[in-house]
Amino acid sequence: MNLIDTNVILRYFVGDRSAHKGVFTLFSRLNANEEKVECTLLVFFQVIFVLKSFYNISINRIIEIMGAFINIPGIFIKEKRILKSTLTLWNNHGGDIIDAYLVSVSDHGQGRKIYSLDKGMNKMTQNRINPN
Repeated sequence: MNLIDTNVILRYFVGDRSAHKGVFTLFSRLNANEEKVECTLLVFFQVIFVLKSFYNISINRIIEIMGAFINIPGIFIKEKRILKSTLTLWNNHGGDIIDAYLVSVSDHGQGRKIYSLDKGMNKMTQNRINPN
């Protein structure tokens, strides 16, 4: 299975169709489940970072975009269930996407605790432990 890079995902969601025809052709095949690619976690979170920091896209819109991306049949992501939960937590509580990811991992990992100094995480979970 081939891998997909951040710039391809970004061009699909914010790019010019005429300038990136190959990207839209690829996503047409992915949407039809005619081809499969793997998106690594690092790429997934890099897309979010770039959408937020470079394109100044709102968190609500990023959640919508990444939720749609996760649901494309030809996209394989190892922790898809955890990422869906992450997007839901981020949508419901705001804050930092990585905090939402850690809480999702904790919730899906038999209640593992999270060492963190970030008290804001408490609004998402009771599994935070202050290391002091």
